[in-house]
Amino acid sequence: MSKSNPLSVTAVTAVAIAALLALPAHAEEAAPNAGHRSISVAAQRDSQKNQQAAAALSLPVGDRAWVNVGAGGSRSRDTTSGTTLKPKQVSAGVGVAGSAWQATLDATRRRDGSAYNQTDWAAAADVRPVDGVSVGVDATHRSARARSSTSATTDQRLRGRGVGVHAAMAVGSQLTVYGATLHNRYNVAQTTTQAGSPGGLGSLLLPTRPSVVNRDELALARSSQVGATWRFANQVAVSGEVMADRLQEGGSLRTTQLKAAVPVGGGWTLAPAVGRSHGPQGNSATYGQLGASFAW
Repeated sequence: MSKSNPLSVTAVTAVAIAALLALPAHAEEAAPNAGHRSISVAAQRDSQKNQQAAAALSLPVGDRAWVNVGAGGSRSRDTTSGTTLKPKQVSAGVGVAGSAWQATLDATRRRDGSAYNQTDWAAAADVRPVDGVSVGVDATHRSARARSSTSATTDQRLRGRGVGVHAAMAVGSQLTVYGATLHNRYNVAQTTTQAGSPGGLGSLLLPTRPSVVNRDELALARSSQVGATWRFANQVAVSGEVMADRLQEGGSLRTTQLKAAVPVGGGWTLAPAVGRSHGPQGNSATYGQLGASFAW
C-alpha cells in the first residue's frame, strides 16, 4: 500500500491513495513508479462551513522516481472569535522506489497574506519485507506564523517536528488493514507590540473549533489512525477509517469516515467520502468529499 504521509492527508492525497487501492493486482509487476502518472482534483466541506479544494499532478521520472505538484485553498471560520482564515496552498514532492521499498519528501506552503504563513515538510520511507505487508516511518517539520491587528498587534509563532510509524497488511486477496501513529512536539511563542487585546489570534494557529476538513492545518500533539479497505471483484474499493487526534492546547478531535474508489473507465476514478468528527467542548460536524483522478 503506497502512502506518503498517512497522518497528513489532504483531500487530493486521499484521492490518490484511493486510486492506488483500485489498481489491478498485476500493477505490482510493473515499474516501481507505475501509477504515478495522474491528475487529481478534490473538494471537501463540513456542516460548520469549513471547506477545502485542491488539485495535484504527478509524473514519473525514469523507471523509479516521480515528482508531484499541487495547488488549492481552504476556508476555516472560528465561530467563537469570528476569525476567518482563507489560505492558499502550494505543494511539491519527489519520490523514488525499488521493488520492495519507497521513499518520499513533500513540502506544502499555506499563506493568507500577512495574517498566516505555514510551511510543512514530510518525509516517509517504506519497506515491504514480505508480499502483502508494508511498514514505514514518518518525519515531519512545521514552522508557522500568524499576525492579528485589532487594538493590539500580536504575533504568534509555532515551530516543531514529529515522528511516526505506519503499516499495512493484506488479509487475503480483497481485504487490507492499516494503521499509523504520529507524535509531534511544538513550541509556541506569542508577542504583543501594543497594549490591548490579542484579538482572537489563537483561532488561527490553535483553533478552538477544529475541523477534520482542514486537519492538515491543525497543531496536533498526537495522531492515530486505523482503517480497512475491501476491494470488490470489479476493483471498486471501500474503506472505513477511525482517526483520533490530540490537540496541542488540549482536547481531542475524533473522526470516523467512509470513503470509496470507483473506477469509471477510461483511466478515471471517482472518490466520494463522508464522515463525522467530534471536537472539544462537545462540538461536532458532518462532512463530505468528492474527488476524481485520471491516470494514463
